[in-house]
Amino acid sequence: MSNRRIHVDYIARAEGDGAFDIVIDNEGVLKKASWQVWEPPRFFEAFMVGRKAEEVPELVQRICGICPHSHHISALRAVERAMDVTVSEQTVLLRELLHYSDWIMSHALHVYYLAAPDFLGYESVIAMTENPDLLPIVKEALKLKRLGNDMIVCLSGQEIQNKTSVIGGFTSLPTLSDLNKMKEQLKKMKDFAYSTVGLANQLASQVPYKDLSRKCEHVALSDPDKYAINDGRFVSTEGLDIGDWEYPQWIMESHIPGCNAKHSVIKGRDSFLTGPLARVNVNFNKLSKDAGKAAGEVGFNPPSFNPFMSIVARAIELVHAIDTSTELIDAIGKPVEEEPKFSYKAGESYAITEAPRGICCHGGKIDKYGVVQKWDIVAPTARNIYNLEKDFREFIPKLLHLSDEELTLKCEVMIRNYDPCQSCATHSLKIRLRREGN
Repeated sequence: MSNRRIHVDYIARAEGDGAFDIVIDNEGVLKKASWQVWEPPRFFEAFMVGRKAEEVPELVQRICGICPHSHHISALRAVERAMDVTVSEQTVLLRELLHYSDWIMSHALHVYYLAAPDFLGYESVIAMTENPDLLPIVKEALKLKRLGNDMIVCLSGQEIQNKTSVIGGFTSLPTLSDLNKMKEQLKKMKDFAYSTVGLANQLASQVPYKDLSRKCEHVALSDPDKYAINDGRFVSTEGLDIGDWEYPQWIMESHIPGCNAKHSVIKGRDSFLTGPLARVNVNFNKLSKDAGKAAGEVGFNPPSFNPFMSIVARAIELVHAIDTSTELIDAIGKPVEEEPKFSYKAGESYAITEAPRGICCHGGKIDKYGVVQKWDIVAPTARNIYNLEKDFREFIPKLLHLSDEELTLKCEVMIRNYDPCQSCATHSLKIRLRREGN
């Protein structure tokens, strides 16, 4: 009989152009499972060389339309470390609030618009709106995402690339009235965010998702005093605990034929997971009180090594982001005008922030004239590619009893579960699945 093959040309709700090639022989043995990212090299690291230090945080925002602020803040912190620039507590708080705004926008988008259709059996969120029971939920989800966008505009001047955050501080600040209005909107959306945790758990608890676990190393920023987002030590579930500026010494990258994105491993170890599930596993006891309560109500017990629980972790982080944003607004109070100041100084340093989908790494070397000599940029998806391949090799053999259509969908769910960002312009992902000898 001819080989059994499933070929899916385009899958929505995944950013960038790539393919997943899966081959199963006639005895049901998985022979190949590789993620092939075809996006051409974008050369952002090369663009930075020869630029002045203050240009770097501005330019790297153009890498991503969903988490530009993660790239921006990572680059800011790396540049400031390299040039020994100290910022005020107000700047630290405002940057944290800006980044949580990005989390609210991105997590709401992923849970309801990218992931929920998979678990509920709909082609898209548009199809979900045809169900009168789901339409009100979709509308509330849009309000939650809109809140994140509005917060970003208030803090940075516009939704995508910000106009106010620079080395040393902010050139323009929100008013106390702006922040109080933001706080009121956060309070209004709190109940919906809380209910999202229960919904996400219902989706992830479906068969065949609830029993699929694979032990691997989870990594995230961690801080003894708070849930880390913009700074902290680089910590893992397997005992790694280093300064985030040390990541180039510990995260090893390599080119794999057929994939334009590098594969990452921890030095002397193996693949690793980064993102919401890793963060919640590493920092569970630092979640806000209500985020921890919501997690307890759905029976989330860290550490969880079921990658399909990532949607639950994102929902938990939504509650935490709303709670923490409210606390940050109170801590900021009435913003005080401060003039951002810095002077050029030779140095080399690196930094990590927690983008919505995982660790975002930036850093490099700057000379005494403030000119960049080298720069390193690694987005979260590049950290997760190898781990996703490991998930496929573990889980696909357990799902071979499914039909071609069902198995293809489960493969798509696995991919979208990572919320991959292969690029910010092309929205397609190609999957090839072949069963040999059937």
